[in-house]
Amino acid sequence: MANAKDRGLMRLATRSAINLNAAAGSEMSLYQVPLGKSAAITHCFCRNFSATAISAVASFGLYSPPAGNCNQFISDVVFSDIDAVDKCGIVQKAMSDLAGLPRIKAQDVFTAAQEFGIIVETAQGAACTCTVDTFGYEWEV
Repeated sequence: MANAKDRGLMRLATRSAINLNAAAGSEMSLYQVPLGKSAAITHCFCRNFSATAISAVASFGLYSPPAGNCNQFISDVVFSDIDAVDKCGIVQKAMSDLAGLPRIKAQDVFTAAQEFGIIVETAQGAACTCTVDTFGYEWEV
């Protein structure tokens, strides 16, 4: 029987304790593509904040330390006013141009063993962690 991830868009991975107060340039892996597969990431769901996020800035993309360029998916996401008690955040590429017109956006395809990750661009300034669920689609190659 085929893996459920081959059948549709779904949660590919969950990573907890993502440190939004890490030193600038700190990269953390969120998901690794299994051998024999490729994957496209559609969005990330950030939840379970340990404190209110008001100033952290992070980028998402190909995890490749120590290169520090983990921003191909989306860069400079500002975590602002995300209350630890009752808020969450969704990180995804915009699906429209500057005029607000719908359009198809190019999407990076991750190949076997490549990793999708997060890099802290600006630390929160105080202790703050969260859980990140990575969503997308996997297929056999």
